[in-house]
Amino acid sequence: MTVKTYQYEMKGSGSNGNTWETSGSFNCDWNDTFMTAMRDTFQQLTSGRAIFGQPGIGCQGPYDIHFFTIEQVRQ
Repeated sequence: MTVKTYQYEMKGSGSNGNTWETSGSFNCDWNDTFMTAMRDTFQQLTSGRAIFGQPGIGCQGPYDIHFFTIEQVRQ
């Protein structure tokens, strides 16, 4: 297994209809990319660091994912 750098972008909405976006980069093995991105997104959503469509309203779960991409960062 080889650790590489990946970046992701995720977009979705919460139960109250407010939209959200998250993104980030991390180093891990390919097998761990999905869970790493999901964990980082959840942290951003629950700590208020995500980009919200209507700031200040918040975004209540459960969360729907409408777009999700992961790509390797070429070095």
